[in-house]
Amino acid sequence: MLASPRCGAQTRNGGTCRAPALRGKARCRMHGGAAGSGAPWGNQNARTHGRFTRDAIAERRQIQTLLDEARKTLSELTHSAGGIGQIAVDPAAAGGLAPVRPKAIRRN
Repeated sequence: MLASPRCGAQTRNGGTCRAPALRGKARCRMHGGAAGSGAPWGNQNARTHGRFTRDAIAERRQIQTLLDEARKTLSELTHSAGGIGQIAVDPAAAGGLAPVRPKAIRRN
């Protein structure tokens, strides 16, 4: 047993596998020497799905671009009006609607 050839596959810690290789093969039963070992053909586990598909990434980029544009527009409006609380609304230009101020909150 000690004189049999060793597997030699690289392990996670960087060393080599010390299990005995299968007869006539260079690898052990755990690293591809056994019949039927390894991933099946057309492995569905390797598919890209969910959050990291091209469509999902593109959709997130579009949303981020839209949000950036909205922030830029809002920033331009607040800087040109001198602040958010000072935006004047002309009732005639707004179709006869005057700006509505929120009512004070009553606490019991």
